[in-house]
Amino acid sequence: MISLSEAEVYHQTMDVEEGTIVSVNVGCSTCEVELEAGETTLTSATSVTYKAPENLSVSITIRSTSTETVSTSFLVVQDESHVNQRPSPESDMDLVDSYRCSSPIECLDMHRGNLKAITNGNYSTLGFDAGAVELNAEEYYGFTVSSGEIVELTLHHASDAIRFDFYLQSDNQEVLLNKVIETMTSTNPHTLGETHYLEIEEDGRIIVKVSTAAQVSSYALQRTIHQPQLTMTIDGNTSQFDQIGHGESKTAFVLGPTGVVKLAPVIEDITAQLSVRIGGNWVNMPDVLVEQNTVERIFAYPNTTTAMLTIEGAVHWVDVTIENFTDGNTSVDAPGYLPSNLIGENWPILYSEDTDAFSGELTLPTMDVVDVYLVSVDGWVDSEHRLHIQIDGTSQDLLVDVQELNQETMETLQEYTLTPDLFTNSMDLYITVGPGNHLIKLYHTNDSVLENQTWGNSLDPLEYEITITKVTTEIGEEPWFAPSDEAQFWGSTVRWILGVGMILPALYLTYSIRRTKRHAVRIGAIKRRLELLSNLLDEGKETPEQTRKSLVRSLEAVATLPWQSAIASWGEPQRSYTTDGTSIAVWNLDPRLAKSFGNWPILVGLNTEHETWEIAAFRFDAPYGQALTVDRVEPRLLHQGEEVFIDSIARGTTVFLTVDLVGDATQVDIELNGHVGGTPRAMRIPTALNRFVEEE
Repeated sequence: MISLSEAEVYHQTMDVEEGTIVSVNVGCSTCEVELEAGETTLTSATSVTYKAPENLSVSITIRSTSTETVSTSFLVVQDESHVNQRPSPESDMDLVDSYRCSSPIECLDMHRGNLKAITNGNYSTLGFDAGAVELNAEEYYGFTVSSGEIVELTLHHASDAIRFDFYLQSDNQEVLLNKVIETMTSTNPHTLGETHYLEIEEDGRIIVKVSTAAQVSSYALQRTIHQPQLTMTIDGNTSQFDQIGHGESKTAFVLGPTGVVKLAPVIEDITAQLSVRIGGNWVNMPDVLVEQNTVERIFAYPNTTTAMLTIEGAVHWVDVTIENFTDGNTSVDAPGYLPSNLIGENWPILYSEDTDAFSGELTLPTMDVVDVYLVSVDGWVDSEHRLHIQIDGTSQDLLVDVQELNQETMETLQEYTLTPDLFTNSMDLYITVGPGNHLIKLYHTNDSVLENQTWGNSLDPLEYEITITKVTTEIGEEPWFAPSDEAQFWGSTVRWILGVGMILPALYLTYSIRRTKRHAVRIGAIKRRLELLSNLLDEGKETPEQTRKSLVRSLEAVATLPWQSAIASWGEPQRSYTTDGTSIAVWNLDPRLAKSFGNWPILVGLNTEHETWEIAAFRFDAPYGQALTVDRVEPRLLHQGEEVFIDSIARGTTVFLTVDLVGDATQVDIELNGHVGGTPRAMRIPTALNRFVEEE
């Protein structure tokens, strides 16, 4: 990267030997690169390439007519001599050396934002294949490979059109691989090309064919060979680790019958399979496709003791976490059936004297719809105990049965069914019981919730927390607790705190609305505001960041003005369109107002005077060239690809958005899609917005 101000020049001189290839690619808007060598001068806005006929000095000059950051790629290598005919599998040829990565963690770093191999040095170091090829003079070179290896290939530099084909040759046969790396133009240093992976199935050599449709094209191809990976073993005390690799990687670890393996891949999608050991057999669970930056949970089968996690993907970096879905403070999942006796052996027991933070869940992905607990009440014969049972749930689908049992016959002496509160999903019960073990049963209200469901389904668990408070009383006495002075004091204090806390947000909202209206009145008095902002930048009175913040603050205020007044405040729009009930206007913003350099900033206004739009979204479609994508929206709205989602816009509403577009397209069509009155509706400005001409 080279930062240039207007009329500033970057200059570099180098001494090169005969046969050296010097190629410089630039990525910019208004710059050019110039190469001088002897009596030769080459100038281009994208790429210059020169082959030294003798030892001499080469001068590189980069200049720009505006202030910008120029992406550069300097290729300075000795042109290697390669054969011009592809050798047969049986023939000998000189092979080039390869950079081999023995462990993925040594050559990958997710914090760089990609999972491409890291190679140190310039294009002349090991790890790059660099040179030049001429029209109708394709070249061939080769390197050795072994079964199980993966060859990673990324084109970093091409001065013009170029193509790479790959052949796998063994002792007596040849296979043309279906991977092709090709570009029809010079590469832009600002954008790194797609990475390709060759999976090697047998020992041999790869023959690379390099050809061009141009008179001459220089190139730099990054090539890394990843060696086969061994199965990784994780210590039993480890609950989190990263599984990194190319192609297929495996990890073995201890996993109990209530284990959950949580997968979170970064940057790349993966396919995962968990194999579990039950008894003396391995059981393969179904494959799971996990998209990048999402989380997928795989629940172990019952009686699992060990697991093997297999991850497949051209390249992958997966955060793996081992969790458990045990209930309460136990190491087991609460049974879904009633006990045969009240001894409580191998059964989860709630001790009424201590149930602090006893939590559990109905884990529907493991077909768990019932949890049964014994409640232990310690006391002397003929004593009575007042229990306050509180259950905080997360769903209206959770029901609870509480039973007092005869300690000799297990006969039910009293039974209560609890249903959740409509607002808090909590349940509570006061019950008087004798000493011994009693019963709490938590279950799903829908008996058929698991119909047509399989193990590991996507149903959400029903979580709960149980708290029991106990007071021992004499027979016939019902405890009563008069509030203490301290309780009365704090009750009054809390009520005042809650009251003040509820009033403050309302006061702030009233103040904010009035402030916005006052700001709108001030802005409405200023016409052609966009032109004024550009003048402030030209005069250096404000930085682009200050001007951008001022523009964003004005969006909400201007939207409170009548539509025509708002239009006049911004200035004459570049494009506008009005139907019977809806109007759209679009302005090009000063490029310096873009959040990221090189983006295309625009201002979009929408007025729904007589219509209400539902499920509405703006679409920014490039009619020619590469598609545009939305990089940033103010105010913050959900966006993906070329669309910005604005949801519902009520009748009589005005909205203004600033949108940063990414891409090389010079025109964009603005389209509004959604539903009006329950009917799909779309409207598009008839004429595309031009990126450059109208700015001039």
